[in-house]
Amino acid sequence: MKLNKYIVIALILISVKSFSQSSSSLPFGKKSASDTTNGYEKMIGDGFIGFGFVLGGDNTGALINYGQSREFIVGVGIGRRFVKWNGIGIDVYYKSTDYYLTQDSTKILPDKSLHKDEKISFDNIGGLVYDRFYIGTFFIDGGFYYDWTFYTKHITWDDVTGSNAGTIKVIEKQLDFTNASNYGLTFRGGKSTGVSFYFNYRLSKLFKGASSSYIAYPELPVYVLGIILGLH
Repeated sequence: MKLNKYIVIALILISVKSFSQSSSSLPFGKKSASDTTNGYEKMIGDGFIGFGFVLGGDNTGALINYGQSREFIVGVGIGRRFVKWNGIGIDVYYKSTDYYLTQDSTKILPDKSLHKDEKISFDNIGGLVYDRFYIGTFFIDGGFYYDWTFYTKHITWDDVTGSNAGTIKVIEKQLDFTNASNYGLTFRGGKSTGVSFYFNYRLSKLFKGASSSYIAYPELPVYVLGIILGLH
């Protein structure tokens, strides 16, 4: 799907532009003198690229391979400080999360078939509203995120015998048993410019509930812990 590639490229270009600016700059335009009164900058600018790993308890039938299941995120944002040590802001981002499924006899997601390798992937456009606290050159913030899942995939890899190809890859797109959105809590902390960490806790369900049309699939893990390179 070409759309998600264009979105990633656009957000990366904006983020890279923000990285090239000094810590007193925003990704958007210049600040006036009134933005730097009282010895601190009133405006908050975010530009970041991050990578994380899925964590959390397993549910029988939807076990995952930890370490292999991962997430990529890139985004930008803007906000405002009310005092030197605190402010609020809004980020927008692209996020892709891959859950690699364990291949054993308990698997029911999305079926009981076993493969050499298998994953379910979610591509999201999201927004985050956060409250940020500054401690010297460090920051800590917490907020609420909301993701629109615009593209989903189920991918399997299998060995092939008696063929010129060693492996066959099958891709199923736009899965009908997944929810169109999800939401949760985000916590971040680290250096205002450079490396920081993020932790996501998903509060919503990825899959639709049981009905005449859908199976009640067990949920995938709800935590992601990752590292971010950015300007905050």
